[in-house]
Amino acid sequence: MKRILIIFFVLIGLYLLMNLNVMRIFSFGNEVAEANVTKKINHVEIDASSVKTVIIPEKRSNIKAELDGKGTLSVKKSGDRILVKYKRSWLKGFPNFKNKTVLNIYIPDDYDRNMDIEVGSGYLVFEGKSNKQPMKLDKLDINLGSGKIDLKNLVIKEFSNDVSSGMVTIDSLKTEEGSIDVNSGIVKLRHYEGLLKADVSSGQLDIQMDKVTDNIDVEVSSGHLRLGLPKNADFTLNGKVSSGIIKTDIPLNDKIQEKNKISGQSGSGKYKLNITVSSGLVNIY
Repeated sequence: MKRILIIFFVLIGLYLLMNLNVMRIFSFGNEVAEANVTKKINHVEIDASSVKTVIIPEKRSNIKAELDGKGTLSVKKSGDRILVKYKRSWLKGFPNFKNKTVLNIYIPDDYDRNMDIEVGSGYLVFEGKSNKQPMKLDKLDINLGSGKIDLKNLVIKEFSNDVSSGMVTIDSLKTEEGSIDVNSGIVKLRHYEGLLKADVSSGQLDIQMDKVTDNIDVEVSSGHLRLGLPKNADFTLNGKVSSGIIKTDIPLNDKIQEKNKISGQSGSGKYKLNITVSSGLVNIY
């Protein structure tokens, strides 16, 4: 009986090799897909999970995606949208299978409309050319699962970032309206400028600002907020605490600190700094 089963599986294997060309799955190669960016294109959507992805702005009139490694790649245009999607190979679920796949996405450096990025467990890098020549967009919406995202040199009118258990690092971001939702992940911002609304559950949000130019509103449940502000920044602090802690090293005028609240003014007090804490920890320095 065992011999019959062995012969049966061998025959099936030979059939697959001859008719389905299964051996292609084990080989690595390059795949390229493109789509023209016209004035009618208002949205670029990138779905890149379980792969290293690099978004590269450069002088060009189309979006080109190059996949080096295993998986499937598509760049599709639908109405006013272009969707770049990567789907991993089923072999990535095998033990000891090292994934060295890299997805490079080249976009026009003068594209200035909307972009949506979704990353599950992958790693994505998106950088403008420099601090003086940043990538500019009307809207950038990022949804991160358990992966990692690095952003740098961006000017965004409306920025939103939803993080589950992954990590986001941002260096040099200017925005008119920023929204960050951290579940159990980590978000680190350096050289952030603009309005900020944030919600921290049990994760960590670490922000450093060169200057305060708009209101800041943060709610912290059981997470940790570190907020670095420049000396003599113009804000009025209004902190509310349930069973958490708010600490500040910044000298405040008319400072009031009680068990469940802290308030005071720095500089002209022009902008509002509203911090609400349940059982988390907030350090303002």
